[in-house]
Amino acid sequence: MKKYIAAILLIVAVIFTAGCHQQILPLRQEIDDLQLVEVLGIDKSTELPGYQVITIASRKLEEPGSARNQQQERRQGSSGEGEISLGNKAFISTAQGRTVFEAARIVSASSGKQLFWAHTRYYLIGEEAAKDNIAKYIDFIARDHEFHINNKVYIVKGATAKELIEQVNKSELYLADKLDSLGQSVKRLGTSDELSLAELMRFLDIHFGSARIPCIELVDRSGGKGESIPAVESFGYAIVANLKLVGYVGRDISRGMNLISNKLQSSVAVVKDLYGEDATLDIVSSSTEIIPKFKGDELEEITLKTKVISNLGEIQSQKPTVFEENLDHMKAQLSAILRNEMMRVLEVARESESDCLGICDMLRLKSPVKFHKIEDRWMEIFLQLPIRIEVESQLRRSYALDEPSGMKGIR
Repeated sequence: MKKYIAAILLIVAVIFTAGCHQQILPLRQEIDDLQLVEVLGIDKSTELPGYQVITIASRKLEEPGSARNQQQERRQGSSGEGEISLGNKAFISTAQGRTVFEAARIVSASSGKQLFWAHTRYYLIGEEAAKDNIAKYIDFIARDHEFHINNKVYIVKGATAKELIEQVNKSELYLADKLDSLGQSVKRLGTSDELSLAELMRFLDIHFGSARIPCIELVDRSGGKGESIPAVESFGYAIVANLKLVGYVGRDISRGMNLISNKLQSSVAVVKDLYGEDATLDIVSSSTEIIPKFKGDELEEITLKTKVISNLGEIQSQKPTVFEENLDHMKAQLSAILRNEMMRVLEVARESESDCLGICDMLRLKSPVKFHKIEDRWMEIFLQLPIRIEVESQLRRSYALDEPSGMKGIR
């Protein structure tokens, strides 16, 4: 016991007798003196060659007329220095430097408060930065201890992250809240997904510099009195090859990417019943299995076998529906629709020379020993390999009704 007491006293003595220039404990900060960054945008500078731009968004907690806000609104820096703008829902600060780290220090110095990075929830990468080298632009946030690697990453299609952040701030939306709801919406539709920084780092490391990254775009929506309101929408996925953005998979086929990569949680498909009327199938689960065919140690062919379970969500005809021939007719259409989307996504991935689908990872888990022997040649093999896709659809239930309402009223 005496030893424990002596050890505790020694630790206390070391802490409280440290020299004047040595900081043992973290500095205390009042919450009012912190600027809680929630969205970080990273871009390639269009003004200074070789420079990089960061833009941060923080929720505005004070009233627009407060003295502190008036002081911040007046702070404007020249090119390369910090710049602050005051919008409807957020404080926006931007700066550029030769590296992202330097730009972050500049924007911190120009801010009226101490930046607190640990609250950052979203990292937005501008299109030109992603085309340059995405690994270069995420190194700072992956390396710095204040950032969380489970936060979400998006590519901004057709614009800079700075432009998107500033334009959305002119609306009544707060960008971080919008991205929260957007992440849930795309999962229900099955057109995209969320990707954490940790997942992106793993993707780039084990998929030969390839990745699929959810992307968003800035759009204009019509408001009242003929006004145009800036908004954010999901576009699908950005395709990365050799650490560079090389293309996109749009909403029309991005569900096929989720199917292949086992990321589809929910979706909706509209088919025709035997009467030619629309029927909606609610996809509630899916799974894809990879079946490789080897000859010795050489991979000859891959089959992707997908199973989809759906329920009957809506019927627009008022005729008998729940009979085998009609259900088989709708299941066959669903299988054909999903297979076509998967084939088109596979074609885009090969044209982009990117294993953004993660097929190498699926093969590594299925046949680790044999994959190890072909791993160095995987991208060459992937581009030429015959890949078959099979989709099996099941229609399990029709929710509360077996037959449509009003069927007996038809004469």
